[in-house]
Amino acid sequence: MYRIAVCDDEKSSAAAAAELLAKYRRVHPSIVMDVDIFNSSIELLGAIEKNIYDIYLLDIYIDKMNGIEIADLIRKRDENGQIIFMTSSNAFYKEAFRIHAVHYLEKPILEEEFFAAMDRVCISEEIHYLTIRDSGELSKVAMNDIMYIQSEDHYKRIITNDRNYLVRSTIQELLSDLNKEPYFYLLGKNVIINLKRVLRITKETIAMEDGTEFAVPRGTYRTLSELVLQYTF
Repeated sequence: MYRIAVCDDEKSSAAAAAELLAKYRRVHPSIVMDVDIFNSSIELLGAIEKNIYDIYLLDIYIDKMNGIEIADLIRKRDENGQIIFMTSSNAFYKEAFRIHAVHYLEKPILEEEFFAAMDRVCISEEIHYLTIRDSGELSKVAMNDIMYIQSEDHYKRIITNDRNYLVRSTIQELLSDLNKEPYFYLLGKNVIINLKRVLRITKETIAMEDGTEFAVPRGTYRTLSELVLQYTF
């Protein structure tokens, strides 16, 4: 069962979110939900003193506290709660990115986008693996765990959450092997990055979760930043 908190000071918006949840539940009858509606930040913060929720649907503009401030307080108590923002403004993308929000939905919220956000939380994705040979040892690496791949002459270094592998291959061969997952991006000629593992991006550099930075190729910032938002939210 998923415990869900909806917080929006506009009762009509909170009701609309509750209706979308009801529709989602009808499409996925095996998913059990327990939904609490809050119309103020005080109500929600009081509730999370006693309860932990699996999913938080937060408006950005609530009352004296905005949704980002509430999310920061939630994160101090619960690192695993999934946060989805619902807002009429796109001014807080960077803050939502920092908090590791699941999605950032702009009002009026489309049913398709809402369902996609809920799918990320409630439906397990099929895991695809990359089979590689490193120093004569065969390994299966979950593609989602790959942060980036760098070229080192005739070899390519694959960096994952826990370790790295050195394989003899070409960038194009690896890119072809990774084509089951659309979030891999060829950055220049010698680097493949996982767009879901980007920590931050500026017009000059893109930083991965381990702190490694790469130069953003000239003329690609706008497209690249849009892709980062697409696969982060």
